Amino acid sequence: MPDIFIEFGPRSILSLVGIVTIIGGVWHIDRSWDEEGSKAYERAKSNSDGSGKVTIPQKEKEAAFPMPIVFIVGWLIFSASYLFPTSGEFTVELSAPILAAMVLSVILSIVASVPMGDAVMNRKADKKKKLGMAFMLSWVGLTVATGLSSELGTLAYVFCGLGAMSIIAAMRILWKFRKMGDSWEQDGRPNPNPVVYNPGAPLFVFGWFLFWVGMASTNQGTLENGIPFYFNLRTAMAFFAGCGMVPVVMMIDYAHDEGAKYVGFGTNGTYFGRFFESPIPFITMWTIFGLSSFVAIDNTFVQPDLRKWLLLINSLLQAVMAGILIQTALYKGNYPLKTKLSMGFVVLFLLLAFNIGFEKDVSIYLAFAGAMLAIAGQKTIFGDRKRGDYWMKNDEENPNPIVYSYGELFFMAGWILSSIAIATPMD
Repeated sequence: MPDIFIEFGPRSILSLVGIVTIIGGVWHIDRSWDEEGSKAYERAKSNSDGSGKVTIPQKEKEAAFPMPIVFIVGWLIFSASYLFPTSGEFTVELSAPILAAMVLSVILSIVASVPMGDAVMNRKADKKKKLGMAFMLSWVGLTVATGLSSELGTLAYVFCGLGAMSIIAAMRILWKFRKMGDSWEQDGRPNPNPVVYNPGAPLFVFGWFLFWVGMASTNQGTLENGIPFYFNLRTAMAFFAGCGMVPVVMMIDYAHDEGAKYVGFGTNGTYFGRFFESPIPFITMWTIFGLSSFVAIDNTFVQPDLRKWLLLINSLLQAVMAGILIQTALYKGNYPLKTKLSMGFVVLFLLLAFNIGFEKDVSIYLAFAGAMLAIAGQKTIFGDRKRGDYWMKNDEENPNPIVYSYGELFFMAGWILSSIAIATPMD
């Protein structure tokens, strides 16, 4: 039996739909404000009288900041999911903690939507500070209410607490590196150096994953149709290597985006040191990811069969393909070679997903969904980053890097799903 599991039912499905809708709503609003707001600033600057003071017309600011309808709908769906038990049943359960969680979810939808938009758009620092405090306290309250209504006990507080802290930290980080965040609020102008490769987006996705596990999982009864979680060495290796792939890739690509010099086998270590700007950490993560299949539920190492050896070989080939061959083509600005090698990257990822999910019920869907999201993430981020596709095609830095790239969301989500899939025992 797994230590905890998520049973498919109204609670887990509605909450997941709500979370995905919330994340999509946040990205739509903030991406629009970043892109359209910064363009409105440039137009206002070109039309200014040369005094140095730039004022964006109110109508243009409002046009750049869309109504957060999707965001609010997502929170309402998430709130409604609390009505149903974690057992997967359709019966409605009501209690004081459940009602509190529902109310706090609605409060979060209000605090972080129209009032926060007004504070950001019109640079109302005091109002934003008060709303920020209300946002944080509401998350604390939601974590407590969720824990009180859960049969997981301390585990619910741990998962939900870490999830809430990750989400709050993610927003703070994104505000620093985005175009119309801290720079706009403090100086009244867009950030002159927006950073695409920042930890905000991955932390945001991972935080919501942790919160979902805390509020939707149970340790009561028997898993019938859902996702099992085992607290063992295999799971630790899978998540450390799988989800750890994201910050490792981020360090390598951040260094390249920000101008670190290619010196062969990585860049010169300007930002993170020579080791972390080389392919070695990436290859290490892929190796650990492949080796995790050699560990049984009871933390013993099993005698590997052909399937497990193939999984490890596949992982090592992918490490070389993505970490050395494709990355070197990128450093050298060889777009045709990078495009050809990317086909191998896709094939290896799909073969890996097939092996991971072979004859494993829900794991086959998780593995393929994870692979497709990771592939889509890399494809998307290469188009949005500073020194990606645009740089290779034009031999100059992308003039419009997109901080709120959907690629960062896809990539993190893909590795979470892949980590869950491989952590599930193969025998």
